[in-house]
Amino acid sequence: MNIHNISKTELHCHLDGSVSIALIKQLAKEQDININISDIQVDQSCNSLDEYLTSFDTILKVLQTKDSLKRAVIDVAEQAHQDNIKYIEIRFAPLFHTDLGLTVNEICDAVNAGAEQAETLFPIKVNILVCGMRLHPNETNIKLFTDINDYKQDDSHIVGFDFAGPEEAFPTKAIQEAIEFTSTTQSHLTLHAGECGCVHNIIEGIQLGAKRIGHGVAAVNDDEALSFIKTHNTLLEICPTSNLQTKAIQSVEEINIRTLIEQGIPFNINTDNRTVSSTNLNKEYELLHEHNLMTLEEIKDINIKAVDHAFISSIEKENLKTQY
Repeated sequence: MNIHNISKTELHCHLDGSVSIALIKQLAKEQDININISDIQVDQSCNSLDEYLTSFDTILKVLQTKDSLKRAVIDVAEQAHQDNIKYIEIRFAPLFHTDLGLTVNEICDAVNAGAEQAETLFPIKVNILVCGMRLHPNETNIKLFTDINDYKQDDSHIVGFDFAGPEEAFPTKAIQEAIEFTSTTQSHLTLHAGECGCVHNIIEGIQLGAKRIGHGVAAVNDDEALSFIKTHNTLLEICPTSNLQTKAIQSVEEINIRTLIEQGIPFNINTDNRTVSSTNLNKEYELLHEHNLMTLEEIKDINIKAVDHAFISSIEKENLKTQY
């Protein structure tokens, strides 16, 4: 057994931050848009989350058409397949793709079509999460989520909601109204929290109904927070390379993986943004394995257990596990 051969589950992967360099160049050429590729990737010289997020401004220029969005989903799914991922949830913020006049329905049609085609091309299950942005007014996010709920069809690959963006300036309390709205629609909810050392954003997010926490690294050395997370069976979507680059952590050991495993805290490992961070899921696990933080058996176990936290039905979970 090696890392590549282990079947994997990825629950935290951003569409715009993961589109391959090759496709970005191709879309830029087709759309006659000048793109500076050096602007869309960061390394350890990145100073903060805010600096990290500027990479997306350039990528979004070429993701404003139905064709580009469909192809982007297929592209990211293909990368996931190369990592031997059997199930992936790709998240994106529809309101960042309206610059050329696309409606939310048209955007949903495009990503759904991409997920459908990806599943015919590769042995992988692809679902989509919709991100509201912390920096947007609550009424804007509520309108977005209303439109998504009105759009949803039986064959829709859109399975849940997320909140992303600058956490320190827009804490959980600031977006509480929009978070509470998602619970009235009985929608699955994950939430970016704990990237800025703000443990309270994690706790408050879970109290408001989040079933998973994106990153959550502020909690990994807080016994009280970990106990709360375990009691609520909330999964931490850990993204090691991204957290190192945004300076959420200074070393991979800070993630405290051994404690998470030994205490039975639900978590899985993710790429966050494959292209922006120059990573893939095999690299993420190799990083942890090389630092003696996870054994191959533990990697296998973590990925199977993560299926239980996927935003799919119990029947789908059991069927999916047979592929592991």
